[in-house]
Amino acid sequence: MGRKIIQIADSTQLVSIPRKWALKHELKKGDELEVSEEGNRLILSTGKVSERGAVDVAIQQLDRDSIMYFVRSLYKNGYDEIIIRFKQPVCENFRRDKQERVTEVIAQEVGRLNGVEIFSLKEDHCVIKSISEDTIKGFDTMLRRIFLLTSEAISDMIEGYEKGDPSLLETIQQKHDVITKFVVYCQRILNKVGYPDYRKTALMYHILEVIDTVMDLIKYNARELLQQKIKGSKEAVTICKYILKSFNMYHDLYYKFSLDKAYQINKNRYEILKLIDENEKEIPKKEYSILKNMEQVLEYILNLTSSRMSLEY
Repeated sequence: MGRKIIQIADSTQLVSIPRKWALKHELKKGDELEVSEEGNRLILSTGKVSERGAVDVAIQQLDRDSIMYFVRSLYKNGYDEIIIRFKQPVCENFRRDKQERVTEVIAQEVGRLNGVEIFSLKEDHCVIKSISEDTIKGFDTMLRRIFLLTSEAISDMIEGYEKGDPSLLETIQQKHDVITKFVVYCQRILNKVGYPDYRKTALMYHILEVIDTVMDLIKYNARELLQQKIKGSKEAVTICKYILKSFNMYHDLYYKFSLDKAYQINKNRYEILKLIDENEKEIPKKEYSILKNMEQVLEYILNLTSSRMSLEY
């Protein structure tokens, strides 16, 4: 839409904003707008949090994991109040082959979410409400924490694998939960507020989602190692350490971008793939699933590298 420039005195020029947009964002006299310059464009933003209001949903015949992911998805979407209704008081836990109470599953998931609490928990419904304001201010600090914790978790999993140390492997689940808590809160902020450079919001959301998936794979490995009581072979552990190196290289690339660093990450990837191929016969079969998960981590790092390139240009 076109807007004519109004000249005020010699040095001031005014442009009106669309009335519909102003009403939508509840703008009034005296409010401030953020103005950013990008080439021949000026971008206006309110800096206000997008109010998502309440959502009222019913769930039927969902298992434990599906309920947890469903609650998490509503949280990430930015709703300030979530009402969940259910007819069946119990649900299936497929991994442990037992039934659990739906209310306990919901309470467990809400406990992992930042800034919301359960206000009402009945036999047939649950009410979850936001108790804090979601702002972009702490986003960058939280993102740095996500990178550091993920690197530490991968390192601890590999050390536990190498030493056959169950006490170290048992800490991975808690580390996973902390990282997931930070990740989904950052995604909630992106949905409600957006990234300062709005064009990068979707890319940032994707990067967070991939890191969360990487941590899922590390969690699965820790569970498998504990269950099978596996002590890692020298060859497999060496490969895992190279993959950790790749993640740390990506961490460095994210904050100090250069095309040469992207080149080095991909070079390291092919060296690891070659190492896997050369040592395939030396690695015990019981360790294959561990190595396959780590190989997936390697591919996700490639995905992350591509996304970081997109952020730069």
